[in-house]
Amino acid sequence: MPAILSVKNISFQYPSYPGLESRALFKDLSFSLEKGSMTLLLALPGAGKTTLSRILTGLVPAYTGGELTGEIENKGSTGIVFQNPDEQLFCSTAEKEVVFPLEAAGLPREEIGRRADLAFQKTGIEYLRFKKPVHLSGGEKRRLLISVLCATDPDLWILDETLEEIDIRGREEILSFLRTSGKTILILTAKMLDVYKKYADSFFVYEGGSLRQFTDGSSREFEDAVRAGGFCLEGAMPDEATIKAMEAAALQNPVLKVEDMHFSYPDSDFSLNIENFALEQGKTTAVIGTNGCGKSTLSHIIAGLLEPSSGKVMLEGKEVSAEKLNRNCSYLFQNPDYQLFLPTARAELEYGLKLQKLPQDQIDEKVKEAIKVFGIEHPEAPPVLMSYGQRKKLQAAIYWLLEKKIVIIDEADSGISSLEYRQIIDAFRQSTADPAILIITHDIQLAALEADNIFRMGAL
Repeated sequence: MPAILSVKNISFQYPSYPGLESRALFKDLSFSLEKGSMTLLLALPGAGKTTLSRILTGLVPAYTGGELTGEIENKGSTGIVFQNPDEQLFCSTAEKEVVFPLEAAGLPREEIGRRADLAFQKTGIEYLRFKKPVHLSGGEKRRLLISVLCATDPDLWILDETLEEIDIRGREEILSFLRTSGKTILILTAKMLDVYKKYADSFFVYEGGSLRQFTDGSSREFEDAVRAGGFCLEGAMPDEATIKAMEAAALQNPVLKVEDMHFSYPDSDFSLNIENFALEQGKTTAVIGTNGCGKSTLSHIIAGLLEPSSGKVMLEGKEVSAEKLNRNCSYLFQNPDYQLFLPTARAELEYGLKLQKLPQDQIDEKVKEAIKVFGIEHPEAPPVLMSYGQRKKLQAAIYWLLEKKIVIIDEADSGISSLEYRQIIDAFRQSTADPAILIITHDIQLAALEADNIFRMGAL
């Protein structure tokens, strides 16, 4: 098949900024994509996957600055889903997100309606059509953006860590649709999810500044490269019996309990009902389940960001207010940009400690330790100039310093490697606060490896 995209000897470097000395991300990088192929490109966080995706779509260096050399030949139209879906969503309903680019292109009303109907059907989110994007889960936002690509129908689709926060069933459905779409698909990821092997034609592993290409995802060579690069988890997937046993595990020392809790949003048909849920002191609990089943809503209630309509939330055996929960909980949002607002990473790390009125020498020592533990590469840089994965690590370091009784990590595994995610969990485990840890994830293997208990919401 002819190549729809050819990249020849590209090199790129961002401008330098105060506190952030630039380095070359690529040097003489070359590859091509055959028309109609599905390609998986594996690269560790910070290697430049997002930058590459935006170079291929003409966004970098046009809107960022930087020095780009080499040749890129694209023989088709291109669409992209960003790593952070909130950067692309701006309309008042899901339907308006889908039809906006069609209206901008001046298509007839009948054609717009036909394409929108087909897009929602192909991605299986017709039920979200009139929902506000701001109210959707992270996985639902990603499926919505894939619907936009379905409607606009570009020749080349670039998915930047798009599928990691989509539940297992939805991921399979979307990959199956993409496989038969006839489109050229480039998937950029830092994780080796086994499901990709069933669908991809070609695999690139980015290491040492160059790409190694493999055409067989089951070959020994490819498996060795994936393992050596830290792209996969070692450990068996849990079976149904194991998950049920973990759900039923007796909690000996619960720091938090939820009983007969009900919650519903105003002007929404969504409702959440939790009969029993508990977090154990010093233990890690994983919550798994489908997109939109209420995992983040439950976390918001535990963190004191929402109040239940009815039922009890108890901390250390006493029913407590949302305010008390909030003071005792560290919550790492799916999107770190919701929680970063100061001019430098160091200022972010110092902020909570200064509110505690600690002496500056103690603050300096604690911040120095956090920078080391979480690998914050540029503490004097503005967070906005850091990679998405680095911003997630910064977000974790901020809350690690606060030493709360409960730590909630809400799908923070996108943008960082599996190894880095496990290191974050371990850092909280080793904290002197000995917190109860709640992780929300769609990676069942990760849940089995890291969690002492698993709580399932909805179907898998």
